[in-house]
Amino acid sequence: MGGEKLENPCRAAIQPATSVAVVNARAGAGRHYAVLQQLAAGTVGLPVLDTQPDEAGEARDGRIFQWLLLTLPDGSRGWVRDDLLVIEGDCRAVGYGLFDGPARAITLNPQPEEPEPEPITAEDLERARKVAFAITSAYEGRGYDAYQNIDSGIVSYGRFQFTLASGSLEKVLERYLEKASGPSPDQLRDKFMSRVREKDPRLRDDEAFRKLLLGLAADPVMQAAQDSYTTDTYWNTVYRNSMKPRGIRSALGLAFVFDMAVNHGAWGAEGTYLRGAEQAFGVDIRSPLGENGLTEAKLLYRAAMLRRERLYALANARGWGGLKPRADFWLQRMDAGDWDLQGDEKGEVAIRPDKTVQVREPF
Repeated sequence: MGGEKLENPCRAAIQPATSVAVVNARAGAGRHYAVLQQLAAGTVGLPVLDTQPDEAGEARDGRIFQWLLLTLPDGSRGWVRDDLLVIEGDCRAVGYGLFDGPARAITLNPQPEEPEPEPITAEDLERARKVAFAITSAYEGRGYDAYQNIDSGIVSYGRFQFTLASGSLEKVLERYLEKASGPSPDQLRDKFMSRVREKDPRLRDDEAFRKLLLGLAADPVMQAAQDSYTTDTYWNTVYRNSMKPRGIRSALGLAFVFDMAVNHGAWGAEGTYLRGAEQAFGVDIRSPLGENGLTEAKLLYRAAMLRRERLYALANARGWGGLKPRADFWLQRMDAGDWDLQGDEKGEVAIRPDKTVQVREPF
């Protein structure tokens, strides 16, 4: 990882010299798992996401087989045994080495190594926060002036959809009024804040309230109130409780955990996905990366896959198709090895087919 985008991320190919025409990609690290699909010998360019020893302990010449989790040609994921693969590129994040050319996976012993991490600087941490805000806000409110009144939140407003029902909208507006002055803030204070505190459901259809909030969204004081509330309530909380104890320090890793906290709540990010990934690997909860035998990439790949399963299930059950691109985005960035979130030649990343976000120089 090292904070840099990998120019040659780890890829696998099905050995062209194998004695069979196709090999099985399975649902887990063992031959007892279901076959998801078959891959033709000679298939190349398959991103490597993870490695696990054979769960049944199958071995050859005393060496337990390893299974590699691959992104398959159709975008799905499946496990293939190492005696059927060659790998190349920077495979350090999944426990191998750095290979300029193809190497037979079965001849290699995966030994995860985590270099002694450098302390994250305040400048890098602030850039990661800005990147995280830019990406997550594009999935949430899509702007300081975002406004909707169609769900259980009664009124949802702003860059991160602060809701009347939860009380977060009240807290943002209180922050704004502490520093704002003028006719519009006075109107908000005198005419609406008592109703906001009461969570008055009639505000859902109050056109004057809607117009006032939309007009205030251009005020830099309102924008600062939205960002400071999100920083204190979500970013600082999840950094203190989830990112810092584990030593998560890449821009991509920090942004991913923040996005989960906004989407699922700080406890959802911690309890469901990060701890779920640690339990899958059998390591202590919130144990420091490197010391527990895991790299940041390995832990977050697993957390991102757990989240993808959850969001896809919700999307299919409730018809919320917009959840799928959000789940896929983070895995795509991890597949690309863009751990410093530098994006493409323009410094942008695509979060949907019709939407890009500037990450190299976030505002």
